[in-house]
Amino acid sequence: MRGFHSFDEYISQHGGVIARSELLDAGWSADEVRLGVQYGTLHRLCRGWYGSRNLPAAVRGAWAHGGPLACVSALRFLDVIDADAVAPEPPHVCRPARGHRLRYAGLATIHWSDEAYRSGTRWSVDPETALRQATRCKPDALPEGEQWRRPRSRWLDGLD
Repeated sequence: MRGFHSFDEYISQHGGVIARSELLDAGWSADEVRLGVQYGTLHRLCRGWYGSRNLPAAVRGAWAHGGPLACVSALRFLDVIDADAVAPEPPHVCRPARGHRLRYAGLATIHWSDEAYRSGTRWSVDPETALRQATRCKPDALPEGEQWRRPRSRWLDGLD
């Protein structure tokens, strides 16, 4: 028994987002995890994932959809693009390809990819992955130097 008061400290030391299985491996019982959520000493982000109290709101919002920030949401969070470059919209979130859509999480743009899901941290995909995602999803939000990466439309190939 590790105690309820040490959940947040342990999660913060391990990056701020942690899986239920990792809590169980660290010595908490399933009942302690359940009671921690019930009594508010453990914050549940989504099924099977928990976050520290000091987790940024953008990351917490992404995990309500089951994964780290992706695409333009990650680029905005990582200060690659201006927060004003993209109109406020539901978050872009990366989920593993085998994952499932969460029922009550609300609106989000989900990027399904095992490789992208593992590319960065539990807060966001890495910047290069986010740029690749944004070239397909929101190319107009990219900085001028990155817009050349926009994939050419196959419909325009015959117009040159």
